[in-house]
Amino acid sequence: MDTKFKSRTNCSHMESLLRQNPLFSRMTNSQLDEMCSSSKVLELKEGSILFNHGDTVHNFYFVYEGLIKLYRQSSDGQEKIIELQGAGKIFAEALMFHDQTNYPVSAAAMKKTTLVAINTRTFLSILKLSTDTCLLIMGDLSRRLHELINEIEHLSLLTGRNRVATYLLDQSLNKGTSFKLDIPKNAIASMLSLQPETFSRLLKELCKKDIINVRESHIDILDFNQLKQVANLS
Repeated sequence: MDTKFKSRTNCSHMESLLRQNPLFSRMTNSQLDEMCSSSKVLELKEGSILFNHGDTVHNFYFVYEGLIKLYRQSSDGQEKIIELQGAGKIFAEALMFHDQTNYPVSAAAMKKTTLVAINTRTFLSILKLSTDTCLLIMGDLSRRLHELINEIEHLSLLTGRNRVATYLLDQSLNKGTSFKLDIPKNAIASMLSLQPETFSRLLKELCKKDIINVRESHIDILDFNQLKQVANLS
C-alpha cells in the first residue's frame, strides 16, 4: 500500500461521512460506533495507490469525495480501467462474501480523495445481527452486477466510434452540451477499451464533421442529433 496518504480515526467525523450513504444511514448509532472503532478515514493525494492487485483484503471502502480507479495491468504493462468510483460509492464490499482473500484489481486515486476504510470482519459481524443491513447490501450488489452486465453487453455490440459518441452523450446528460472531461483522455480510452491514439483519432473525426469541438479537455457538442446517429441511438 502506498504511504502517500494521511489517516484520521475521529469517530464523530467518520460517522458524519458514512451517514451520507444510504447503506450506512440506516444503521443504528451502536452499529456505527462498532464499525468506526476498526475503520479509518484516509486522505489520498492524486496518484496515490490505495492497494495493489494481490494485496490481502482487510477493508472495503466508501468514497466521500474524489475519484478512485480500479484497474488491472496486462503482462505488457497496458492498463485497463475496470471501474471508476466517485463520491458516494462503495467498492470491494463483494469480497466479504467470497473465499477470495486478495484484491483482484489495483486501486489508485485519480484526484485528491477522502474515503473511509471499513474493516470487513467487523462489518460481517454487524451483518450477522442485522437483516435490514444485509438486505441493503444485497440490493446494492445486485444493482452493480446488473450495471456491469449491461456495460459488457453494450461494449460488445458497439464499435469504437459508437462507444466514444455514447460516452460523450452520457456526459452531456448531467453537464449539458458544453463540459470539461473530469478524467484524463487516456483513462477514458481505457474505460472504453480503446487505445489512447484511437480515442484521439475518433475525437478528431467528430471534430472534422462539425459534430463536436474539442479544446484540450473541454468538449462542445455542436450537433446533438448527429452525435446520436454516430452512437447508433437513432
